[in-house]
Amino acid sequence: MQYAKNAGATVIGLAGGPEKTARVLANGVDLAVDYTDPGWSEQVAGHQGKVTIVYDGVGGDAARTAVGLLAPGGRHIVFGWSGKGLHDGEPYLVDGVSQQVLGPVMLQRAGGPNPVRTLELRALTEAAAGRLTPAVQCFPLAEAAAAHRALQTRGTTGNVVLEP
Repeated sequence: MQYAKNAGATVIGLAGGPEKTARVLANGVDLAVDYTDPGWSEQVAGHQGKVTIVYDGVGGDAARTAVGLLAPGGRHIVFGWSGKGLHDGEPYLVDGVSQQVLGPVMLQRAGGPNPVRTLELRALTEAAAGRLTPAVQCFPLAEAAAAHRALQTRGTTGNVVLEP
């Protein structure tokens, strides 16, 4: 979201629940919508056919609705577990929408001998310059089970880190 806003894009952020939606809004999006609200699709209906990219970490009905907002030639980028069942990061068309799965194949496109490090350095540079604020939730190592429960119940925001 922050990269897109910094590049001048209009950004609509979907999040599950009021707390996460507030956090998305605090990251500077133009519109934050709670996709667990039954009427959420009405809030984004005015963007039908105008969206150029959907980054999808959720899948399911929320993804299907978001993909329905895409403009012709738009892209649906799937990342995380929502991509299960899609094949190996190669783009393919579903109902005329180009879809890609972020993973090993996509990382190779980041460039350099170590693409993860390349992306990491870019992100750290942006954070140091104040243009990115990482979303990190920390748990003490002794509470690893609680961290796992929070992940399983979608009770986390951003990355989860276990601290000693």
